[in-house]
Amino acid sequence: MPKAEYRSAIRSRKLIQMALADLLHEKPLDKITVSDVVRRAEINRGTFYAHYKDIPDVIHHLIGEIFSSIREQVLDAPIGLTDLSHAVLRHIQMILESDLDFFRKVMASSASVLIEQELVKLVLDYLIQNEQKFSTQEHDQYLLTIHFCAGGLTNLYWEWIAGNIDLSLEELTERAEVLLNQFVDTRLEGQK
Repeated sequence: MPKAEYRSAIRSRKLIQMALADLLHEKPLDKITVSDVVRRAEINRGTFYAHYKDIPDVIHHLIGEIFSSIREQVLDAPIGLTDLSHAVLRHIQMILESDLDFFRKVMASSASVLIEQELVKLVLDYLIQNEQKFSTQEHDQYLLTIHFCAGGLTNLYWEWIAGNIDLSLEELTERAEVLLNQFVDTRLEGQK
């Protein structure tokens, strides 16, 4: 019996997430209501509230799931900074390509802050885990550097999604990788 309940919970969450993704193709995030989602998912409100407290909670969980796949591949790998930037940026590119219209809608909403937070958290977790290997800076300065890089990367992708950068996604990722590696190299040289 518990396995059936577990499968049912997974199914319900997926229905809610898919309904929200569909609705984002039709209207802005701040105009989507729980009623819209439950009607589209063909579930009752109780089912929605059994899994999520509100629409932003659904977005938060979706973004968390997206970044968990990056996190699994990046955090457990003993890689250098150059490999880290390559791994993270290529995963971001792959994820964006999976449903670009959905991400355009999310990035145009207040949920874009969640994406930035997840990116910062991912980079922070990895670099703090490997701080002794990558830095001779004082800890506070090291954290500021990481936040600066992650915020800049997020902004690059946000500007691309908004149509303000005239490059393909592949070109953007390649250039972002070069910029990040140049910044990191400069920071490391400054520490010697």
